[in-house]
Amino acid sequence: MKAIVTKQYGTADVLQLEEVGKPTIGSDELLIQVMNSSVNPVDWKVRSGEMRIMTGIMKPPQVLGADFAGIVSEVGSAITRFKKGDHVYGAVNGMKGGAYAEYLKVKDADVALKPNNINFEQAASLALVSLTAYQAIVHGAQTKSGNHILINGCTGGVGSAGVQIARALGCTVTGVCSTKNVEFAKNLGANHVIDYKKDNVLENKNSYDVIFDTVGNHSFSEFQKTLKSGGTYVTSSPAIPDMLLAPVLNSFRSEKLKVVMVSSNSQDLDAVGKMIQEEKLKPQIAEVFPLEQIKDAHILSEKGRVVGKIVLTIQ
Repeated sequence: MKAIVTKQYGTADVLQLEEVGKPTIGSDELLIQVMNSSVNPVDWKVRSGEMRIMTGIMKPPQVLGADFAGIVSEVGSAITRFKKGDHVYGAVNGMKGGAYAEYLKVKDADVALKPNNINFEQAASLALVSLTAYQAIVHGAQTKSGNHILINGCTGGVGSAGVQIARALGCTVTGVCSTKNVEFAKNLGANHVIDYKKDNVLENKNSYDVIFDTVGNHSFSEFQKTLKSGGTYVTSSPAIPDMLLAPVLNSFRSEKLKVVMVSSNSQDLDAVGKMIQEEKLKPQIAEVFPLEQIKDAHILSEKGRVVGKIVLTIQ
């Protein structure tokens, strides 16, 4: 099968298209014929070596990629939820990867039936970012209907999913983005938009029940004063001190810091899928690249100005 292989850490130039062996599944696994994948920041952070303390000191995972959408090709004997030919989508652990390939083996928890109102391309753009936003907003911050939530980085992949999920839950949403993306943020459903090039988001004292930070350009201590008493700051881009100190410091303050480390969960995928089916959560695709142009896709993602998601066509 064709796959994008990384044999060493480095720039996008280390990404190479090669023929590799098709995965062999166990009794509790499925083999997916991958139609589309997508590029997430975790992919190039792993590729560059930024995450090597978690992925391996000497070499990265051979095949990167977390998001996938495709067709069930083989079903392990212990799997009961799926059958050969099912159209599915999901995400594997981005630190381990595997989705930049024509075939991918997955566990039951990694996958859900694809909502029938979106295609493979759209499904591949949604899985990881939607899971991250859903787990941050629902599980991390325990957001309730009527809460006022601030989403920092509201037009990126995770942020754009977060705006839609928060609105679907009945929240008032304030998004933070640059001038050129203000209208896009409003179209996503943000009730209010702060243009960080014109206004200082940190000046809104005691304004938010929840802050969801997808960017990590301000610390928790900076954002803390904008939270209401008892509010929660949840981030998918934590600073190392925040990760280490949060469990201790949360015991001594009314405002809480939560860090979301996204994990495969079929129930969460099904909940996200219901929002997609009801058109409360829609894909936001920035650009589509064929697998052969993976280097260009990574370079574009690394610039950090992508609105929505970068999708890869595998088949």
